[in-house]
Amino acid sequence: MAISDAYTYAVPDSMPLPAVGVRVLVPLGKKTITGIILRKHTAPLNAAINPREIIEVLDIQEDAVSTWVSEQQLQLWQWIADYYMCTLGEVLAAALPAGILDDNYKARTTTFVRLHEGIDPQQALRDLARAPKQQRVLETLLNLNSLGTPSLCREGRGGSEKRLLIEQSGESTAIVRALVERGILDEYEENTTRLQPYTGSIEPAHPLTEAQQKAKDEIEQIFGNSQLSTLNSQPAKDVVLLHGVTSSGKTEVYIRLIQEQLRQGKQVLYLVPEIALTTQLTTRLQAVFGSRLLVYHSRFSDAERVEIYRAVRDAQTPIVVLGARSAVFLPLHDLGLVIVDEEHEASYKQQEPAPRYHARSVAMMMARWQGAKVLLGSATPSVESYHNAMTGKYGLVRLTERYAGLQLPRISIIDLKRQYHRKEMYDHFSDPLVARMQEVLANGKQVILFQNRRGYAPLLQCTACGQTPRCVNCDVPLTLHMRLQEMTCHYCGYHTTIPALCPACGGKMRMQGFGTERLEEEVQKLFPDARVLRMDLDTTRNKNAYQQIINAMANHEVDILIGTQMVTKGLHFDDVSLVAVLSADALLNQPDFRSYERAYQMLEQVAGRAGRKGQQGEVFIQTFEPQNPVLDYVQRHDYEGLFQTQIAERELFHYPPFYRMTVLVLKHHNLSRLECAARLLQERLRQIFGERVSPLVVPQVSRVRNEYIREIRLRVEATANIRRAKQLLREQITYVQSLPDCKGTAILADVDPL
Repeated sequence: MAISDAYTYAVPDSMPLPAVGVRVLVPLGKKTITGIILRKHTAPLNAAINPREIIEVLDIQEDAVSTWVSEQQLQLWQWIADYYMCTLGEVLAAALPAGILDDNYKARTTTFVRLHEGIDPQQALRDLARAPKQQRVLETLLNLNSLGTPSLCREGRGGSEKRLLIEQSGESTAIVRALVERGILDEYEENTTRLQPYTGSIEPAHPLTEAQQKAKDEIEQIFGNSQLSTLNSQPAKDVVLLHGVTSSGKTEVYIRLIQEQLRQGKQVLYLVPEIALTTQLTTRLQAVFGSRLLVYHSRFSDAERVEIYRAVRDAQTPIVVLGARSAVFLPLHDLGLVIVDEEHEASYKQQEPAPRYHARSVAMMMARWQGAKVLLGSATPSVESYHNAMTGKYGLVRLTERYAGLQLPRISIIDLKRQYHRKEMYDHFSDPLVARMQEVLANGKQVILFQNRRGYAPLLQCTACGQTPRCVNCDVPLTLHMRLQEMTCHYCGYHTTIPALCPACGGKMRMQGFGTERLEEEVQKLFPDARVLRMDLDTTRNKNAYQQIINAMANHEVDILIGTQMVTKGLHFDDVSLVAVLSADALLNQPDFRSYERAYQMLEQVAGRAGRKGQQGEVFIQTFEPQNPVLDYVQRHDYEGLFQTQIAERELFHYPPFYRMTVLVLKHHNLSRLECAARLLQERLRQIFGERVSPLVVPQVSRVRNEYIREIRLRVEATANIRRAKQLLREQITYVQSLPDCKGTAILADVDPL
């Protein structure tokens, strides 16, 4: 439960004064909840307050207080709450694994077996001559624990995991129990970690190419960590952007920089935008760093997250934390370097629920307060980050060569209008694409097909009246999922059966558009002998699904991988020589000022999956708009050209990085009450900010889970006093929500929206 405010409590006379960051049980209304101590004072902030007392301090162990949260973390949380206009309670709920706050975490216990004290093992073996199964169990235990002689037994009573003993001896639990009942063995419980230790071999890092070594040296020089830095008159910078083309080996540069930090006794945070990336990176990084690598993301169970959190908190030796967005909340200390890989990715921005933070920004603030450096890496940097590098706020290092001299993929643009006109299409596949896929598969290589829509079809539409089945809770059409034989809302999860005829007029229903599920069906018809796998949200819900798909591709158990944007994000497969984008138009025509930037990033990134080893890869992009300028930039791999056009438009039309944006999202079950509150808030903000406030916006999806939605967008000059602007926003939001006519209106702030 996220509490909006901080509350003052008294410490009972019988209780030692707890430290900041300690968990305590406190009363709140009629409930008892877990809270974190934010600060201490000797008297109530207000003399009129008669505070209730703390019930219990939860983190006292052997009279030594062990805090879950450091004062530096609390400082960072307060910054997040202030900057992203949310409550500290919402930050706390996002930052800590639920098992810490709910006190529901239970340590894993494992049953061990050992020789009973005073038992002579050789005599026990002789006594068991007529019980061969029991004798075999005892022999196995002695072998596992090297207790084969009476002298060793007297010096120590080794134990083995009961499960392992049964497995190694080939006997049953009943046989072990019989030995316990005879007083020969003892059973006991011990707490054991859920974290799997690395048991593989440690390998040296790969040698750097000349280009990679040059990039590493430049990064260290800009950071001020190199001897060359003393010869450079330019001041050191705390943030560097590494602009490296796809497959240039940025990861190897990261590894060398991490090694240097570990040698200095520092910790490193390595952020990636997707859980799928941690899967493939873990194997590579563990081979170099072994058990010094800790991995953290939301696919772990809550108990596993608690143990990782504690391992980071208690780390006495240098460690590397590899994680997705939420890893910025871990209790890192002695931080030397933060790496934000694929820094352009929108996945770093939390959308729902609050705090709606951007992990890149939070990581930078954390690094600043700990005196650490930040390295941003991308083949397609965000316009904002590249602008900061070009204007000198960040350092800039370029890595323009692919590893081992590989060429960037050759890109072909397929005009779908022409293909359909000539009847040269197989379902959603053009003739040239089908022909090239046949050649690639015949040569034993792999293919990736990209379509950024999951499901079978985005909607059904009546051919007579044009009606489409829509969600009963949200203002969106239902997506067709043929395998499940249902139509589903991707916003609230509502689902229903597929109608045979139009519910409104009885007309025939026709599918519009296509998703990854339909592509899978079409591919299996076109290439019946090919091994096909799909990678989207529907196929990766299970904890180990990412790993299984990635392993299947890496082991060449798959010929054709079909996926959504998951397949665009930094994955490396040696044998992929062809990538195809089935329909680029949905990417190119988004009603957003970032649409061209995002389209370029996604197309260039998915193109980068081709030809990562061996011969030059190929990319086919199918589109009804072959003359779109974004496709020209992609075809020439011209990020600089795209950046120059985008930055000019941003400055002209008052968009980031020249202006800071905040979107106020208003929600209510009652439409008239919502619009009343929205109009009033918009008018009051106009009186303060003038034309910086947009007219009232009805979003594309204007109702979700039976709540109607309206938006107000604010753009303020980047040079303005942003803190003051947010204070004024809060005051107006509080005023509007206090009015009887606006009661119950939720007003959420999305700062720096994506």
